[in-house]
Amino acid sequence: MKNVGFHGGHTVYECATSLDMYIFFQCIAQFASAMSTNLLTDELYRRYLEKDDLYLASEQALQVEALFSRTLPTEINWEDIDGDIKLSTLCLDKDNLAIIFSEHFKNFHNAIKSAESFYHDFGTYIPVKTVISDLPWFIEDKNRPLEQYDALGPDDLPFWLR
Repeated sequence: MKNVGFHGGHTVYECATSLDMYIFFQCIAQFASAMSTNLLTDELYRRYLEKDDLYLASEQALQVEALFSRTLPTEINWEDIDGDIKLSTLCLDKDNLAIIFSEHFKNFHNAIKSAESFYHDFGTYIPVKTVISDLPWFIEDKNRPLEQYDALGPDDLPFWLR
């Protein structure tokens, strides 16, 4: 199983396996459905974040993290999540979902800071996106034209899940 993380600017921040990242996004979609999370559940999940969306995406992540801090792992039927939960490396016996996914949230915010720093220092925006962090797949994801991400439809798998 491939490892994935968030890439922004000049750095990739590895989070977990592709299954664990998929579970992270599924939990956002399931538990934050009443919130506006499209920048996370569509753009970050399937595509990339535009520079002008970084602040709002960061705010959405903070709101989801706050919600997750009040959500017990026992509130989730883990078997209903697509994928074999037995293969997950997540520690599901933590106090709440925010703790279970703390690395995901931390690394997402770090990727945003990295993208902003790179833009500030070099005048070029390198989009924040979810990528395979293992070599050589990371090089392929890093060099993939944004037009390929833009062409993904709502039912297409993100590149990091293929």
